[in-house]
Amino acid sequence: MSETTLQLGEAADEADWRALVEQGLKGASWERLVGKTADGIPIEPLYREPNIHTATDVSGMPGAAPFVRGSGKSGWLIRQSFEHPNPERTNSDILADLQGGVGAIELAIDPDGKNGVAIRSAADLDLALADVILEAAPVALDAGAHGETAAVLLRNKLKGVAAPGTAFNLDPIGTQLRTSADQNEAALAAYLFTAHTTRDLPNARYLRVDARIVHEAGGSDAQEIAYALHCGITYLRGLETRALGIEDGARAIGFAVAVGPDALIDAAKLRALRLCWARVLQAAGAAPEHRAAHIHAFTSRRMMTRYDAWTNILRVTTAAVAAAIGGADEITTYPLTDALGLPTPFARRVARNTQHVLLEECRLGHVADPAGGAWFVEKLTRDIAERAWSLMQQMEAHAAPLELLRGWVFEACDRRRTAIATRREAITGVTDFPLLGAKPPEFEPTDNRSPTGAFAPIRWAEPFEALRAKADAAGSPRIFFANLGALAEFGPRAQWARNLFASSGVHSIGPEEAHATMESLVEAFRMAKARVAVVTGTDARYAEHAENAAQRLKAAGADWVVLAGKPGEREAALRAAGVDQFVFAGQNALSELETLHAALGIAQ
Repeated sequence: MSETTLQLGEAADEADWRALVEQGLKGASWERLVGKTADGIPIEPLYREPNIHTATDVSGMPGAAPFVRGSGKSGWLIRQSFEHPNPERTNSDILADLQGGVGAIELAIDPDGKNGVAIRSAADLDLALADVILEAAPVALDAGAHGETAAVLLRNKLKGVAAPGTAFNLDPIGTQLRTSADQNEAALAAYLFTAHTTRDLPNARYLRVDARIVHEAGGSDAQEIAYALHCGITYLRGLETRALGIEDGARAIGFAVAVGPDALIDAAKLRALRLCWARVLQAAGAAPEHRAAHIHAFTSRRMMTRYDAWTNILRVTTAAVAAAIGGADEITTYPLTDALGLPTPFARRVARNTQHVLLEECRLGHVADPAGGAWFVEKLTRDIAERAWSLMQQMEAHAAPLELLRGWVFEACDRRRTAIATRREAITGVTDFPLLGAKPPEFEPTDNRSPTGAFAPIRWAEPFEALRAKADAAGSPRIFFANLGALAEFGPRAQWARNLFASSGVHSIGPEEAHATMESLVEAFRMAKARVAVVTGTDARYAEHAENAAQRLKAAGADWVVLAGKPGEREAALRAAGVDQFVFAGQNALSELETLHAALGIAQ
């Protein structure tokens, strides 16, 4: 028996474990087992006590500074978002959700009705909130450039009584990033509104640091937190000029953060934000009990897909789990049809019941900091916090911090897009395992305007979805599969290629069994009346038959011949025989699929 073989009952030794793993790697690099986050933070295959030797002291207890482990309260507040342009329809949606167990309201407002409820006056707000008991279901606003007007309308409606959870959510820096408008005037108005109103409505929150802007533009976790810290510090300074003390200022500020499908990484992100914000408030002189960050977590919109939208239910559920175990104070789950249009009552019901299942049936709200003490989560919390703190310091020292941030976000977004384009990262139902011809869920069409600019929101699936939409408009083109050898031989490459082409909306035709002869293969191609043929098989079959197959397929009328696999040293001979394109893992799939579309005559 090998000296490195571990015996049952022996104390685990990391060196022995690593020796066994390296044997299993059979010469491959150890780095093969080390992943990386979007910030380049290593994700090791094993975590041990030494990884968090100071974690107990830093994390503290739930409900105590530095609040890494959350507020200590049981559960979270279910706050759903309402965006239908019609105030009366919005009211109907609100009442239905409240009856279904939602505890608070997020009211997206746009007087034009393009990206929110068309509320222009007190009468419109009254209509949207008719029969809503504001003391039981507190309202939060998301009004962007119209924030000051909307805040005044809500303040007047509250008539001096604001339940805990009421939030005006003025965000001048976020508005500047979304609209390119100068923030100075809006910031002054926000500080004045906060200073004048907080005396009468001390339970409300007034300023929102909306870090979703960075996330939805493609930024990384540390970049999102760094932006949140920069904005939070800026708002604290602004409130101080209005004679608000540090603790009153901190209580007036809330954070909006996006959570995606990487459950433990996103949970660590929320914990890291609380750790960093507590450090900011400590440096500013706030007492320990006033150093908590109030976090409203929204499920990510950049992860949502238009095709196979039913899969969004799973994405939203995983993101909500991340928010729950990360200790979010409030959670908003977007409906599965969010990328398609406005939700139906069914889609809204699924979204809110997702939280009920996690809260009541999974009992995630009954455990304080369920991820606390996990070596991976504790280590990652500190790694993200350190990276975010460093980025924040760079922003604070820079003459144009938002321009610096814009460059970081652009680079992070480009890296992630490249990973998706090369299919190193998968989007189920879009880049991988697409279901062609599937009926989408019902939704209500909308003419929402897509924001533009350096921090415009993106969706990772959009480039593949654009190809698929063009193929659908062209009548769902088809390609013929010319399979060489037995099913066991061509099966893996054929399945991989069918999956690849389907991601661009191209259907595959041809028998899935072996062809008896080359003549039967060519005859099957003629009968299919296809313009493009795909040759699949093993490298050994290619060496023997690929050139002949390409020549005969071209002679039979193929406009374009694709070979699934790397050409290697035989590329020149294969191209001379008629192969026009090679597809294999690791390529930029988007580029190759665009080439295929052109061969099929699909308009670009």
